Amino acid sequence: MHSLGVGTDRLKVLGGWGAEKLGRLKLNGRLLGYSPLSRVVELEALVLGVRGKLSLWLALQEIQHQRRELADFDLGVLVRRAERQLERLESHRRRAAAEAFS
Repeated sequence: MHSLGVGTDRLKVLGGWGAEKLGRLKLNGRLLGYSPLSRVVELEALVLGVRGKLSLWLALQEIQHQRRELADFDLGVLVRRAERQLERLESHRRRAAAEAFS
């Protein structure tokens, strides 16, 4: 973001921090403990985040040839990394879901 001259939105950072903390209060069927469903919810949240990141890299790839400031970024590497992360997360998510719902 710094390379592109994009500033940090402190309100968004604070909002993300607060959302993460509120996410810990989710109902999981257990008052004090961790449930198998908690792992599924956490992995699904990670999948959403990585899918969002992948969408960003793909969108930037579309305009990279038009924007000089994007020339130094190897967006293909970032796309492939996100795709590998999704593959690994999906494996973990399926395993967690099978455990939670069996």
